[in-house]
Amino acid sequence: MADLLRTFVTGSLDLLLRVFLIVVPIMVVLELFEGTRPFGAVVRAWARVVRHVGLNERSAAPTLIGFLFGLAYGGGVIVRDIRRHDLARRQVFIMSTFLSMVHAIAEDSLVFIALGAGAFWVVAYRIVWAALVTLALTAFASLVVRRWRA
Repeated sequence: MADLLRTFVTGSLDLLLRVFLIVVPIMVVLELFEGTRPFGAVVRAWARVVRHVGLNERSAAPTLIGFLFGLAYGGGVIVRDIRRHDLARRQVFIMSTFLSMVHAIAEDSLVFIALGAGAFWVVAYRIVWAALVTLALTAFASLVVRRWRA
């Protein structure tokens, strides 16, 4: 029993250290680049893409981070930006719905590409599917909220 507990604790601490060593540099680099023109240009370009699912420019940066790095590694940045920009509940709902289907687009897609799928089709399908589901769920949620308030 002691060996099991020791293995559990050392494994958990090892995982915690690995995540820390990945998340902290991502947050530091993003913090350094956040005010720069190139970062602003990328976020504005991404905002033009995600506005079609109902996201505004203030929620574009955390959505881009989740899209590229995933929810585990981008989660700290996402939470920070939600608080920093005081994003509305509707924006957080839309962002969460969209990211639940397209987070970590690079690493997840690489698995399918390694199995022989075409890169363009894997990425395009995921983005289009996520957009359609997000639009449908957002419309449904808006309808429910309107009826509940009435």
